[in-house]
Amino acid sequence: MINVGVQTKGILPEMGIENGIAKIANAGFERVDFNLDTFLKNSDVYSGRINSFFDQNIEDLLAYFGEYKKAFHKYGIRPSQMHAPYPIFLWNRSDISEYMQNVVIPKSIAIAGFLEIPWVVMHPFKLQYKYGLEAEQAMNVEFFSSIIPLLKEYHVKICVENLYEGIGNRITEGTCANPDDAIFYVDMLNMMAGEEWFGICLDTGHIQLVHRQPADYIAKVGERLKLLHMHENDAYGDLHQMPYTFGNDKKCGTDWKAFAKSLADIGFDGTLSFETFPCMNSFPNGAKDEVLRTIHEIGVYVKDNINKKKKVK
Repeated sequence: MINVGVQTKGILPEMGIENGIAKIANAGFERVDFNLDTFLKNSDVYSGRINSFFDQNIEDLLAYFGEYKKAFHKYGIRPSQMHAPYPIFLWNRSDISEYMQNVVIPKSIAIAGFLEIPWVVMHPFKLQYKYGLEAEQAMNVEFFSSIIPLLKEYHVKICVENLYEGIGNRITEGTCANPDDAIFYVDMLNMMAGEEWFGICLDTGHIQLVHRQPADYIAKVGERLKLLHMHENDAYGDLHQMPYTFGNDKKCGTDWKAFAKSLADIGFDGTLSFETFPCMNSFPNGAKDEVLRTIHEIGVYVKDNINKKKKVK
């Protein structure tokens, strides 16, 4: 059964645990993408400003997130995925890379297990423009295969996400932007794990920036697709606006009609999860609830289109 979800970034913990989760539920959402990366922002990681949040022992971290777990249960919200802090590799900062891989990621997996979150999205290493594609793939496989025992211990699975890169003052394809690259990782890692512990998260905004269409990507990766980050942009910046912001025609940007058909064709039965916090936060406080409801209604519209196309088949 397809559900509709939204990311917690910009809502939790900023609006308070109880109030924030109530807002999400009142807007109609059934699922959330739990943004653990809120607690260690990517901008801080890139700049070397690592805070002490993940220095806490795991017992204290789980006690803190226990309040979230209670509120999720109270309002009937289930996290469908978690976004882990990133980047987990910086080529010029081995100290930060080691901290992210040996401290932040293991604790993130443990937190996901505690919150009963089935999938964690992790950004793969982005190295192909410095070391080449083969080296990038080898280093990613080495890292992700090393955490398979942790995944099995906490009953948590991993999705790799399609990324973009900024090279020479222009946007170009990053790790997993090519569906064949994503397929390589998922098939290789699942073979190494002996069963399905890895999948693909498709970010519709990222793919728009590299001038691909989500429908084509979905058709290629098929049932390996487990998660979605739904949003769109002007093809120049990662704006995280709600779908249809730039029009309702494939010439205007993302072809959402073809997107729904492609999901129906592969029998997608997961969560239509929106990654639209900049959109919501661009509005004044008095309008945020209505914007959340609008985003939810777009999800219902897409969900209905998918279900109709499934029936036609």
